[in-house]
Amino acid sequence: MNPILTKHVCLIICVTATILWVSPVFATKIYIPAIKGEPGQSVEVPVMIDHVDNLAGVKLVMEYDCKILIFKNGSKTKESNSLMHIINDKNPGKLIVVMAGARGIKGKDFPILTLTFEIKKGLTGNHATSIKINDVHLMSDQLKEIKCSVMVNPLTISR
Repeated sequence: MNPILTKHVCLIICVTATILWVSPVFATKIYIPAIKGEPGQSVEVPVMIDHVDNLAGVKLVMEYDCKILIFKNGSKTKESNSLMHIINDKNPGKLIVVMAGARGIKGKDFPILTLTFEIKKGLTGNHATSIKINDVHLMSDQLKEIKCSVMVNPLTISR
């Protein structure tokens, strides 16, 4: 094989691999920070977004352990106040959150939603649980999908 052609093929492969490896770094991330609580206590769990421009639609399907946590309510934050929201909590252990607005919101490292849970009384010993985000769809005000990753940290319960 021609040495010049080999160098070009290697260069193309390296550039493509670098682009594919680096591009997820620039995706938006939805995350839940680590939270601590005690049995019988109410805890507020923020659903955070690391950075976004023109976020106008959100759908989250979340699961939690209903043997440990009792869902109380969910509320918008100062940053997401312009979006309408609905939280379907009819099935204990599962939440479906939908948020939408005509104009998108933007920002860095802010909560889009605050979920309030009560930790069941009478739990003995230490427990670790999490609010899992199983499905995420984010849309811009131009009706384009916003790619994102998800990171969930534990909710630690101790006496």
